Amino acid sequence: MTNETTHESANGTGRQRMPGKLKLAMGILVFQALSNGFLGYLIIDAVTGWGRTSNSGLLYFVGFLSIGIALVLLGCVLMAGTRQRWIRPTVIGIEVLGLIGGVINLFSGQVTAFVGIGLAIGVLSMFGRDDIREWFSE
Repeated sequence: MTNETTHESANGTGRQRMPGKLKLAMGILVFQALSNGFLGYLIIDAVTGWGRTSNSGLLYFVGFLSIGIALVLLGCVLMAGTRQRWIRPTVIGIEVLGLIGGVINLFSGQVTAFVGIGLAIGVLSMFGRDDIREWFSE
């Protein structure tokens, strides 16, 4: 018997399918991870080329933090199929931080912050759905 949420395998055991909205959220997270990692690399590369300045320590921190966030997001995407409980709060925490950072950037005049805010709100709304909450609660 096959329906929308379960899939019968050849040996008769049922296995739930990943919700469609979760797959979309995972795609957004992959995009965020790749862009965070790339921007972190660019920041570190630029700071290394400049030599030591008064702000180089802070910029190195931001670059490595961006790469760290990218690695955590990729880990969450790769582990989503295992339905680990820690994935949902981790993603929500990172997205809330991204949302706060986007709002701060928006008030400092960076109009491109709308993209980050929109992606964060989209992922947060998808991770707040009951079917996704249930996916990570089993």
